[in-house]
Amino acid sequence: MPFRFTLAPLLRLRQSMERKQALRLQEANLAVAKAQDTLARLEQFLADAAQSDQASLADGRRGVELQFASLIRTNLHALRVQLQSDLRDRQEKCLQAAQDYQRAFTEREVLDTLRARQRRAHQIEALRREQRDLDATYLIQLWRKSTG
Repeated sequence: MPFRFTLAPLLRLRQSMERKQALRLQEANLAVAKAQDTLARLEQFLADAAQSDQASLADGRRGVELQFASLIRTNLHALRVQLQSDLRDRQEKCLQAAQDYQRAFTEREVLDTLRARQRRAHQIEALRREQRDLDATYLIQLWRKSTG
């Protein structure tokens, strides 16, 4: 008689949930990486702009141009604050996604372990039945020889 795991539908559900959580975790990691990249590019742009402004000031740039550059820098700094906040939010979502994945992994692993134990017990029982059948066959043959 072949092995049949009675909780197979639940195991398939847990595997599906684990895959879903893994995808959510990948998406969250990607979102964090994109936010970090955007923030790094903004930081680099601000550093380059500061150097450019120093060079322009030394070259005799007009006051209105300096004011405009200062206004742009102020807006970029506000954008940086917003991006940093967005990055923190994405990191929190990533942490939550990692916890959800770990929970789904554990729930699936428990069922996998249970299935493996049940399969092993089934195999052991099948071997015992086979051995009993062989023993019975041997005893019948022995009995026939002795009576016969």
